[in-house]
Amino acid sequence: MTIALIYPPACDPTAPYLSVPLLTGHLRSHGISVLPVDANVEAFDGLLRQAPLSTLARRVEKRLARLLRKSVLGHTDQLLFLRLTDVFPDLDWVPSAVEDAVAVLRDPTGRRFYDPVHYEKAVSTVMAALRLVSAAYSPLSMDFTSYRTPFALLSEAQIRSDARPENDPFHDYFSKTLCDRLAAADVKLVGLSMAFPGQIQPGYSLAYALKARFPQLHVSMGGPAVTQLLARFDDARIADMRGPFDSVVLFEGEAALLDLVGMLSAGLNPPPVMHGNQAADLAGLAPPDFDGLPLEKYFSPEPVLPYDPTRGCYWGKCAFCHYGLSCRGTAAYRQRPVAEVATHLKQMSMRWGCRTVYLSQDAFAPAFARQVAGALSEINADIHWGTDMRPEASLTPDCCRELKAGGALSVALGIESASPRLIRLIDKGVGLADMSTAVHNLATAGIAVEAMCFTDFPTETRPEAQATLAWIRALRSEIALFICGRFGLSHGSRVAAEPDAFGIEGIWHLNGDNWQTGLFYRERRETKTADDRETIDRHLDDLSAGWWLHDYPWAGALSTAHSLLYYAALGPDVFRRLAGTRRKPALPKKRTSLPGSYDTRRMAETAYRNEADIWDRLIHHLCAVSPALYAQFATALPTVSTPGKGRSFSARRQ
Repeated sequence: MTIALIYPPACDPTAPYLSVPLLTGHLRSHGISVLPVDANVEAFDGLLRQAPLSTLARRVEKRLARLLRKSVLGHTDQLLFLRLTDVFPDLDWVPSAVEDAVAVLRDPTGRRFYDPVHYEKAVSTVMAALRLVSAAYSPLSMDFTSYRTPFALLSEAQIRSDARPENDPFHDYFSKTLCDRLAAADVKLVGLSMAFPGQIQPGYSLAYALKARFPQLHVSMGGPAVTQLLARFDDARIADMRGPFDSVVLFEGEAALLDLVGMLSAGLNPPPVMHGNQAADLAGLAPPDFDGLPLEKYFSPEPVLPYDPTRGCYWGKCAFCHYGLSCRGTAAYRQRPVAEVATHLKQMSMRWGCRTVYLSQDAFAPAFARQVAGALSEINADIHWGTDMRPEASLTPDCCRELKAGGALSVALGIESASPRLIRLIDKGVGLADMSTAVHNLATAGIAVEAMCFTDFPTETRPEAQATLAWIRALRSEIALFICGRFGLSHGSRVAAEPDAFGIEGIWHLNGDNWQTGLFYRERRETKTADDRETIDRHLDDLSAGWWLHDYPWAGALSTAHSLLYYAALGPDVFRRLAGTRRKPALPKKRTSLPGSYDTRRMAETAYRNEADIWDRLIHHLCAVSPALYAQFATALPTVSTPGKGRSFSARRQ
């Protein structure tokens, strides 16, 4: 039996993710034939080319022409018009420029990849191409971190609707290219691994395409995103949510997938829901196997491969955290034997020409990291690595020097907040002084320090948020990169389970959100005004100017393949040295006007304000959502009349 393990879009195409190589290694170690497929990088490799983008540019033009033939534009038409006109100036140049942009990101010499001007232009071009794709399939919004429509994942009916060919930019790849390869390999079982939320809808779309082509094929799904979404429901409910999938594997998949293969080989019918191990022993577990993945197609000049020396979190108490393969909090902490880690990493380096590795885990314990670094030094592994750690007192000067000697390139530290009160409320278990010392010791050793912070944890005040920004500013010379996002409430976190302890008086899902993907809350007392939030955002923008920052997954974002490569080639302070580099290179936008021109600035001000008002009413007043409810509010809004010669913007009620 040949098994295909598939990693669907839409997510980071710069390096492989760990799940498929790990499962491939495990199954191959048991003599099972595996066809690994990174459908994410393959789909984007096929989409970000001149011919398909030219076709999508014509689709944008046709959609725009249909709108311009209308006598009035209602609210949803206004939003579509704005999406289409936003990309209209890019239609001439993006299709012809995108292949060279991707070539810059893959440049094996590194000359253009490490040149900030060439790099900026390449990234800007690729992101413009993704906006073009999104506009062509609007109301889809897609990039390398998300894939969403206004009503995505509300119900199986909505999922099936979003999977229709006219709504799915990956349909041709799924139904033709990928299905042909599976047919040629005579695949009997397909397992889809979904690690991130942006893969769930494309994963379902792929499963529908597989079932249309191969009705008898057993199609299973699993992975962190699937586990976090479904593990809070009982098995009967999960079975109802499978849609086109024959089975669901929750938690760690190695043992469960092996059982699934055994049952199918024996002619048995597997159960619709299979529960994997939540604390598998890592000793002797096969390392990830990347044979069969298209390493030359990733959007990087050289391979950056992932490896898991540990699983779970040894602290496991942070109140905000729900990450990975667990029902609540984090998974139980386990380590691979030190000697195995060192051997595996050296083998990966030699077998796949990999000089840089991302140690993918919840938290790398400093004591264990020190042992691994020592083992790598002893065997002359010559590998650079980046990872995540807690900013603990055990990161002493001696420890940090040994980490550097053993290949440490960068460490992302979970700082969260610089407010002592919030650190205690979060149960971080580390004081602010120890955090600062850890940053200093790592930076002094020559390791790039990345600080992970957020604002808006429940009960946070404006001075407390500003204290976090002030802490980053004070350590600017020692922080290689930082992120300061906004707190989001997660199922499975202690905050969600014990809201009273965190000043929350109400948590709710929206009626109509059958999958409960949206989780909303209301604090007992508002601790920030709208002006406070605007001030904090302005201060954050000012602070960010001190680094060359980009969104994930580019260089200048935390824990990315490109950031690791930049550190290795140009030093741990590269993103401070490049601060001020022009972020928006001049791009050749040729089209400047539309036939029958609207006042798009005024339309945007009105339409986006109305859109925000609709969702505020749905979420905070009705606590319900559906296409019908949305349409009820949208159709009551003012329309825009088609402008004739010399006519200006006008509006009237429908």
